[in-house]
Amino acid sequence: MHLSIQQRFSIWAGLSLLTVVVVTALISVWQFGSIKQTLSEQGRDVSQQQAQQYLQILAQDTAAQLRIPLETALHTAQANAAVMQAVVADSSITDKRGLAVRTLEQTLTLNDDFLGAYVAFEPNTVDGSDFIQRNSLGSDARGRFLPYVVRSDKNSFVVENLEGLEDATPDENGVRAGEYYLCSKDRKSSCVIDPYLYPIDGEQVLLTSLVAPIMRDGRFIGISGIDISAAFLQSVIKDVAAELYKGMGQTLLISPRGVIVGHSQQPELIGQNLNALDNDLREALRSVSEEGQSRILQQQQQFIVLSPFNLPGSDQGWVTYLAVPEAEVLAAVAKQEQFLHRAQTTFVTTTSLLGLLLAIIGVGVVWLVARSSIKPLSEMTTLVASIAEGEGDLTQQLDIKRQDETGKLSGFLNTFIGKLRRLIQQLIPLGDNVSKLSAEGRQISEQTRTQMDQQQQLLEEMVSAVTEMAASAQQIAGNADRTSQFVSNANESSQSGAGLVQRTSESIHQVSNSVQESQSAMLELEKNSEAIVSILSVIQGIAEQTNLLALNAAIEAARAGEKGRGFAVVADEVRALASRTQVATVDIQEKLNVLQKGSRQAAAKMQQSGQQVTETVDLARAAESALQDIQKAIMEVTEMTFQIASATEEQSAVCEDVSKNLTKISQLVEHTTEGARQLNQVGNQLDEAANSLKLQLGSFKV
Repeated sequence: MHLSIQQRFSIWAGLSLLTVVVVTALISVWQFGSIKQTLSEQGRDVSQQQAQQYLQILAQDTAAQLRIPLETALHTAQANAAVMQAVVADSSITDKRGLAVRTLEQTLTLNDDFLGAYVAFEPNTVDGSDFIQRNSLGSDARGRFLPYVVRSDKNSFVVENLEGLEDATPDENGVRAGEYYLCSKDRKSSCVIDPYLYPIDGEQVLLTSLVAPIMRDGRFIGISGIDISAAFLQSVIKDVAAELYKGMGQTLLISPRGVIVGHSQQPELIGQNLNALDNDLREALRSVSEEGQSRILQQQQQFIVLSPFNLPGSDQGWVTYLAVPEAEVLAAVAKQEQFLHRAQTTFVTTTSLLGLLLAIIGVGVVWLVARSSIKPLSEMTTLVASIAEGEGDLTQQLDIKRQDETGKLSGFLNTFIGKLRRLIQQLIPLGDNVSKLSAEGRQISEQTRTQMDQQQQLLEEMVSAVTEMAASAQQIAGNADRTSQFVSNANESSQSGAGLVQRTSESIHQVSNSVQESQSAMLELEKNSEAIVSILSVIQGIAEQTNLLALNAAIEAARAGEKGRGFAVVADEVRALASRTQVATVDIQEKLNVLQKGSRQAAAKMQQSGQQVTETVDLARAAESALQDIQKAIMEVTEMTFQIASATEEQSAVCEDVSKNLTKISQLVEHTTEGARQLNQVGNQLDEAANSLKLQLGSFKV
């Protein structure tokens, strides 16, 4: 798929704008999400802190609400204890027991929240008349004064006797049955008794007692107490829980001994100890009670506040427990997160739609701008196409209307077309010259090929001549070898002649001793002379043949030119030696003829032999010397023959090298000839290319 520049421009611009929009949207989503998360975390933290502070304040308020009735009851018990102490000490009061009962009734009248009021004295400590007051109002069978005043159903009061004052039997929470009496008696101070069951008007009622000791002269004589019903405390706890996050909270009240005094959601747990609660919560309650410090917990998706408080005059710590679900505390944060999520969705949707709309508008603008910007390029493309595909009209020019990059490019293209037009104008005559030069080159290559063919023919003839010269040299070497053999034979014959002359000389010396022997010697000498003559004839023939061979060698050396010059010198020396040998043999032959003539005369004139012995001896010595000279000449001829053979062998080797070199030269000439043929073909191709160039250049209109 081929796209135009305008289309590619628009596509890439659209993709770039879309990428910018997508990246911007992603960054916005990320940034918005980060801000939303930060706001959510901050809102959650702030809400948690506010909730914790609120719950802590609420726990303190709840503790205060619960502490007020307990403090009121404790203060009332302490006030009654003081009254009873004064009554006991006042001897002017006659009916101390009746006054005590009326005081208790008055206490209940003034405090509707109290379940009951009571006093209990040690035996004979009120008025010293326990025996008299036996089974009287508020006294037991022994007269001990221990009245317990409670309300009846008809808004009246009922006076009962306290039970189990001295009973130390503990219940399941570790509270003694007589704890309300024994605590103050043991501690000599006010006590707040953990909830316990006590029979009132025939029913077991869960209540809490607040007791103050009655002292006289530092001695414990009794107690004054106020009972508060656990139902009353439970009602207070429910009221607090109802106001806690629209009733979604949970409230507990834990006594110092760990007894559940009130529970807003599970009233059945009232009166039970901490074992009925979760282990972690139980440990936290004990820790808060012992340390006296408030604590805020966050577990089981709840905010839990544990707030301790102490009643005046008592070191025992009570603990209020408030728990609220996280969802309720952080409901505002959840609403805020939902609002932010909706805002994020709206923002992303709006941003994406606006980005897409802007991208589409941007692509349209880029399309129009690209179209306007590419118009000069289209004109340039049309011009170049008309030059390339049309008639090659180089006279066309672009109309430059812009001063931007496309205008500069149009100017450069006009300049290029002008330069191309001038170049074509210069190349047209150059094409003609190339055609002429290619024709001349083709003619020269043809002449070169013809000359190389002639040169190759001459080289073949030279190779044949060198081959023949090598064969002649081999023949000369063979003849020299045979000449050497002949000379060796002549040398042997000369040596035999020398021995013969020596023997002849010895015979001449013995002539004087015996003529017969001399006659025989002369006959033998004649025979030997004839043999020498025949040998000399052979030597003369050898010398003539050697002279002829040397002459032939000189001729061949002259043919060999510069390389055969040394061989020609050797041949001249051999020919000179052969001539000297021939002269020497002629001389020897003449002397032998003379010797033979003398021998014949000696045979005729044997009688005169004595006189001629000396002359004969001299002649024999001269013959011996001549034979030695012949022997030396033969040795020189032998040596020269060896030299001729060696030179002939060297010449043969040189001829072989020359033949090889000529063969290589012939091969090179063949290659040169082939190159000339190829050059001729290249010339033809160059001629065709020149003609084609001429036609191509002629197709342009300049």
